[in-house]
Amino acid sequence: MSTEEVRGAEITFDAFVTATAGRLLRTAVFLVYDRHLAEDLLQITYERVARRWRRVASGSPEAYARKVLVNLAIDENRRRARRRDLPVGSVADVERLAGAPPVPGATGGELDEVLAALPAKQRAVVVLRYWCDLGEHEIAETLGISRGTVKSHTARAMAALREHVREGRADGR
Repeated sequence: MSTEEVRGAEITFDAFVTATAGRLLRTAVFLVYDRHLAEDLLQITYERVARRWRRVASGSPEAYARKVLVNLAIDENRRRARRRDLPVGSVADVERLAGAPPVPGATGGELDEVLAALPAKQRAVVVLRYWCDLGEHEIAETLGISRGTVKSHTARAMAALREHVREGRADGR
């Protein structure tokens, strides 16, 4: 059941969690590249949404939850940059555990390394744009930045990804 299906009816918090858990967990994994940390961030997100449920339920609770999740992930990425911990788990692990069909190319590896190496906001923009299929306006609202900043983060991230692909072809990978 999607949030659109339950939006017309009165949605309960439990129904909201059931409808969004898989999508938000996969988004969190792409944002932090650590399955266990992603699960923790999702739990914190749901806790914050639950505390504000009466106010949030009448609007777009998934958009609010996504915004909370992205902000938590950005904060965590900053903390991790200072600590230099090594993440564990991969996107393929989450796909397997979430029961979703495997995503081609999501086996972990070089592309995951490049995405993980992107600055937190650039990675957030790429994940929201290409994984969550949000438009520039929605991404700008989620991250609290201008549409122009969304465009520049996207351009820089895509340039880094293209450069990685070019290097891979030059190395014969």
